[in-house]
Amino acid sequence: MTNETTYREKGRAVFLAAMMVLSVVAMSAAFVGGAAAAENNRYEDGIVVEDGDTIYQGEDDLTFADGFSTTLTGAESGGAEGQTLDTNLRIPEDQETGIYTGSNDKSVTVTQPRVADITVYNLDSDGNVISDDVDGSSISTEDAEHMRINVKYNFEQAEPVEIEITDESGSDVTAEVLESEDALIDTSGNGIMIDLSSSDTGDYTITAEGTENLDFGSASETTTVTLTNDEDLGIELANDSAVRGDDIQYTVTGGTDGQTHVVTIDSSDFRDGITDDEKETIFRNVDDTEEVGFDSDSGVAYAIVEMDGTTAVGSIESQYLDDSSVDVEVYKNGVSVADIDSEDSEDDTTLDVEEGDVTIDSPEGTYVVGEEVDINGSAAGTDKVAVYARDNGDWERVMDGIDVESDDTFEEEDVVLSNRDTGGSDILSLPGTYRLGIIAQSDATSETLTTTEFNQGTSATESISVVAGDLTADFETINGEISQDVDSNIDVSGTASGQDHVVLVFVDERGNTMVQEVSVEDDGTFEEEDVSLAALSQGKVSAHVISNGRDDMYGDGTFSGDDDFETWVNNLDGLTGEQLRESIASETVDETASDDRMVMENFRYTDASTTIESIYPEGEKADGINPVPSDGTVVVEGETNLQPEDNTITVEVLNDADNSQTITSTDEWGTDGQWTLEVSTEDLDVGNYTIESDDGETTDRADLEIVEEVDDDDGSDGSDGSDGSDGSDGSDDTGSSDDTGSSDDTGSSDDTGSSDDTGSSDDTGSSDDTGSSDDTGSSDDGTPGFGVGVALVALLGAALFALRRDN
Repeated sequence: MTNETTYREKGRAVFLAAMMVLSVVAMSAAFVGGAAAAENNRYEDGIVVEDGDTIYQGEDDLTFADGFSTTLTGAESGGAEGQTLDTNLRIPEDQETGIYTGSNDKSVTVTQPRVADITVYNLDSDGNVISDDVDGSSISTEDAEHMRINVKYNFEQAEPVEIEITDESGSDVTAEVLESEDALIDTSGNGIMIDLSSSDTGDYTITAEGTENLDFGSASETTTVTLTNDEDLGIELANDSAVRGDDIQYTVTGGTDGQTHVVTIDSSDFRDGITDDEKETIFRNVDDTEEVGFDSDSGVAYAIVEMDGTTAVGSIESQYLDDSSVDVEVYKNGVSVADIDSEDSEDDTTLDVEEGDVTIDSPEGTYVVGEEVDINGSAAGTDKVAVYARDNGDWERVMDGIDVESDDTFEEEDVVLSNRDTGGSDILSLPGTYRLGIIAQSDATSETLTTTEFNQGTSATESISVVAGDLTADFETINGEISQDVDSNIDVSGTASGQDHVVLVFVDERGNTMVQEVSVEDDGTFEEEDVSLAALSQGKVSAHVISNGRDDMYGDGTFSGDDDFETWVNNLDGLTGEQLRESIASETVDETASDDRMVMENFRYTDASTTIESIYPEGEKADGINPVPSDGTVVVEGETNLQPEDNTITVEVLNDADNSQTITSTDEWGTDGQWTLEVSTEDLDVGNYTIESDDGETTDRADLEIVEEVDDDDGSDGSDGSDGSDGSDGSDDTGSSDDTGSSDDTGSSDDTGSSDDTGSSDDTGSSDDTGSSDDTGSSDDGTPGFGVGVALVALLGAALFALRRDN
C-alpha cells in the first residue's frame, strides 16, 4: 500500500513538472510570436522593401532589397509615367503616386499615406459596445469610464499610428487618461482604451497620425469628444423677448449625446381662454424635439428633446402665452413629465412676451356691396388673422384663417365681403357706415365678440362706408346707328361696381331678342367687343344692360340664376318690342323691393350709309355745295353710319367723262359719323366736276364747280336814279329784289347790289330777314308804294306849283 502511494505521488510530480515545462515553452512561443507580430513595420523593425511592396510619400530611411536600381522610373500606364524615384533618399511628400520600376524590372508602388477613420466607442464594464458614435459628439462623465479609440489607416507597413488627446487648453492629457500600455496602434482597425470619467468637462481633441515621418496631410486626422455632466446642463433662448405670435428658438446645452431632457412652461404663463389643443402646441414639434404636449396633472406644456452632441434645439409658439415674463425650464436626464412636480429644474430662462400689433391697409374708405376687394395689412405676433364687422352691437365674424407671412404681412385677394354666410357679412351687405376690424386668430375665440373682448385682443379697426353699386353703359354706335349689311355688331363698355357680371339684352320692334352675359373685371369695369346683332331686324333697337343688384338675384328671386333669366328672355315669343321691354322691366327693376339696375339706350339698325354734305374752300367753312378756286384745297364733309378703322371712305374727283382726276381716303371719324377729307385742286382746270364718295357699300355724288377766283364781296345796291328813286327794297328768300321796290331804268341797282346765290344780301344793299332797311336808306318792307324820298319830292313840286298859281 505504501509503495503504491509512493508511485502515484511520484507520477503526479512527473506530470506536474511536464505541464510546467510545456507551459513555459508555450509562453515563450507566444512571446516570440507576439514579438514577431510586432515586427511588422519598416521604421521600427528595419524590414527591407521587397519587389512589389508599397511605400508611402514622406517615408524615410528605407532599405531596398538587393537588385533594386538606385533610380526607379514611372512605369508606363502605372500612374507615374515619366517620373523618377531615388531609392537612396527620403520619398518626397509630393512624389507622384504610381508604379516605379528599375532596370531589372523590380518595382514598388508609391501611395499617399492616409488615416481613414477614427471611431470612439462607449463600452460597458464587460467591454460590450454601448455606442459607436461618440466621436464628434458628447458623453457624460458617468459613462466615460470605458472608452476605446479605434483607428483605420493604410500605412501599417511603414510605421504605427500614435494617439494624442488634448483638453480645451491644449494640454496633452494622453498619459492621464490612457488605460492601455501605450498610445500606439500598429495594426489598422485596432485601438487603445481610455478613461475620461475623472476628467473635467469640456471638449477633448483626439489626433491620430504616424509616429515618425508620416504625420502630415491626410496621414494626420482629428476628432473631438465633448465631456459633459448634468451640472453643466442649461437652456438658452435665441431672443429674450418676443412679440406674441413669434416662434422662439431655444437650445438645451451641456447635455450628453442621445440623452433626453424635458423642457416646460407652467400654465400660469398661458394666455387666458386657450383650449387644451392650443396648450398642446405651445411647444413646436421641430428640430431635436421628440414629443410635445400638455400635462394636466402637473399643469405644464412640455417638450422632450434628444441631445444631438451636447445640444438640443426646439421652438416655442408664443401666440398662446400671456404678454408677461414667461419662465422656460429644463430638467436633467431621467426626469419624466410625471416627475416634474417632485423634481427641481436644472436650469431656466425668461422670455418676455409683448402684445403684437395689427394694421389694416385694405379695404378702406368705401366698400361697394358685392365688390371683390383685397384684404391686406400687417400683423406682428400671430400666424393668422380674422375679419370682423360691427354695426351698433357686438363684433360679428366676416371670415377667418388669413395667413400671416414671415414678414408679418397678410393678404387675401378677391374677397367679396358681403356674400359670405356669416353675421359680419350680413352687416356689410346693406348700405351704411360700420366698423371693420382685423384681429389675431388666437383672439377670435367665437363668431361673436363683445367690444371689450375684441379690444383686448391684438386687433385694429377702421370705419367703412358700404354703398350700393352703380351701373353705367356705353353702346358704341355711329351717329346713333349700326349698319346691318356692313358691321352688324356693336361694342359695349361700362361700369358695374359690386357685380361680377351683367347681362346684355337687345330688343327690336318685331320682338326679336339677343341675350349675352358679360363678365365684370376686378376694377368694376366691363367691356365686350363685336357683340353680334345678326338675329335682329332693321329698325329701332333698344339695348339694355341689367345687373342683379346686391342681393345677387333678379327681381324677387323667380329665376334660379343667370342662365334661367337668359332662357326666359329668349322664350318671350309672340310679343312686340314694346311688350318685351315692359316684361323685362316688370321682372327686374320694376319688381317690388327689387334692387336690380338697368341702363337702356336706343339706336337704329339699318343699311350702310355715307353721304356728302358740304363742299367749300379750305379756311372758308360753309354749308352746302360751294364753288372752289383752282390751285387750292377743297374741303369735303359728310356723314356715315359705318364703324371707323374697320371701314374706309374714299373721295374721288371725276371729270365730264367720269374719269378720275384725284382720289383720297380716310378711316378716321368719331361716333357722330362726321367725316372730313381735303382734296387738292392744283392740277384741275377751271370747270365743272363730280365728287363721289364710296364706302365700299354705298356711294354719293355732288357737283363741284372750280372757278378762277371766288368773289367773297356781294356788292352794294347801287345809287338811286336821276328821278330820285331809291334802290331796291332788299332781296327776298331766293335772292331776287322786291318787284315793288325796284328803281326805273336809270335808277335800278347794279349787279353788285344783287344778293348772292345763298339768298342773303350783302351789307350795303339788302334788307335783313325782318324787312328792316340797311344803312344806305333802302325802304322798310312795311311801307307800300313809293319811298319817303319820292313823297317829299312830290310834296315840294306841289308847293311850287301852288305858289306859281298864286303869283
